[in-house]
Amino acid sequence: MSTQIEIDEDLIKYLQNLGYRKDKVVDDLERETKALGSVAQMQIAKEQGQFLEIIVKTSKAKSCLEIGRFTGLSTLYMARGLPSDGRIVTVDNSEEFLPLAQKYWDEDGLTSKIESIIGTGTDVMQSLIDRQHTFDLIFIDADKNNYPNYYELSLSLVPSNGIIIIDNMLWHGDVVDKKKTDSQTNTIRDLNLKINQDDRVEFSLLPLSDGLSFVRKK
Repeated sequence: MSTQIEIDEDLIKYLQNLGYRKDKVVDDLERETKALGSVAQMQIAKEQGQFLEIIVKTSKAKSCLEIGRFTGLSTLYMARGLPSDGRIVTVDNSEEFLPLAQKYWDEDGLTSKIESIIGTGTDVMQSLIDRQHTFDLIFIDADKNNYPNYYELSLSLVPSNGIIIIDNMLWHGDVVDKKKTDSQTNTIRDLNLKINQDDRVEFSLLPLSDGLSFVRKK
């Protein structure tokens, strides 16, 4: 019976080298993001971005919602996966990194597919629900303590067969460290358990970079 292999440093380097196809726009965006300093850790891994693009394409999504934009790498990848008439709404509570994101969205010819909203994630999502918006796919990568709220709101924003993808669900491995009892770690642990027991959805917890929870609403 096949079992999960242990992912050590050498295998991580292998995955980063062979699990990602070189891309000038992405590499330049990553380089500028790294220059920002410690906040650069908020950017998704490039391998995750490729995965998001493929999922958007294969699911034939035409409308996506993103909670947590940062410098716009995940937005860029998902917009690439959309058809020419597709649309992604990306939500962030700050304009600080938006000019950097827009620079590379423009360079990649994606601006017409992207709508950026500045606001609190839960408030924007509730407003979208109130206005009866729906999305084929939602990607969540924002403040961890609000993950349970984002998850529940997402279930009201996707139809049957809609997809929800949540980043950082292994939280640097802290989810298995019993000594880690901070609120963010406990919130992610609790949400993993909730999704596991939630009969409204089907799911897979993937050890891709910092962990992705891949959820399909029934």
